[in-house]
Amino acid sequence: MEREFRAMGTEWWLRADRASMALMDRAQGLVEMIESRLSRFRPASALSRLNRDRCVEDEMLSAVLLAAEDVRVRTSGAFDARVGSAVVAAGYDRSFEDLGATDAAPSDPRRPEVVVAGASVRLVGEGALDLGGIAKGWTVDRVADLLSASGPCLVDGGGDIAVRGRPRDASEWAIGIGDEQTVGLEHGAVATSSTLHRCWRAGNGVAHHIIDPETGRPAAGLTNTVVIARAAYLADALATALIADMQRALPALREAGAEALVQHSDGRWEMTAGMGRFLR
Repeated sequence: MEREFRAMGTEWWLRADRASMALMDRAQGLVEMIESRLSRFRPASALSRLNRDRCVEDEMLSAVLLAAEDVRVRTSGAFDARVGSAVVAAGYDRSFEDLGATDAAPSDPRRPEVVVAGASVRLVGEGALDLGGIAKGWTVDRVADLLSASGPCLVDGGGDIAVRGRPRDASEWAIGIGDEQTVGLEHGAVATSSTLHRCWRAGNGVAHHIIDPETGRPAAGLTNTVVIARAAYLADALATALIADMQRALPALREAGAEALVQHSDGRWEMTAGMGRFLR
């Protein structure tokens, strides 16, 4: 069974051959519920309330922020969910569907300290959070866990993909990653990130949504990344971290047993030593 719908500003596609209609309904409802709690574009979400009120009680937000902090430490800060103020300063201050040309703005270096205690989350200091580089992947993992109870499945949330088990008609899942390239997976996740799609006019130039935490400005150097990892949240965050600062992200990639394919701004592709075994 398959299901297509739109959520989190992108297209979702689910496949679970043994799933019931009711299970597919639950999977779609799970995505929509998570979006309602983690979107910074919804004023009533847990994330928006945290950014506004500086303290909130929400188990789901707490879990995602613990995962985000883990990746921040792993990548020596190349991935950092605390750059929300810099994302807004770059012009990404509303959902991408509503975004037009913006005025150029200086970078905003403010980054709050995140304090998590059980379900309680508190921000100390100025600045805001943005979960754009991890929340979708985290959601993909939750949906894959749900659907896999019925058998093999694939969950695609706008390029963040998790698979569980072999499909009924093949020995692995064949997943397109752009530029006429395909990877094969039986279990795990693949995520793509790019500076070429979620971009907009900003003053006399072009800005995008991936911030280099060191400068507080849209990152430069890489245009596309593809990461294969054990979980979609990790692949999602590492794909973002590589664009933000490849040199700091690479040790974390190796430590996590992940593989990557990256494209430089001059069009040149480069990949890690083990990536070739997944290319088809």
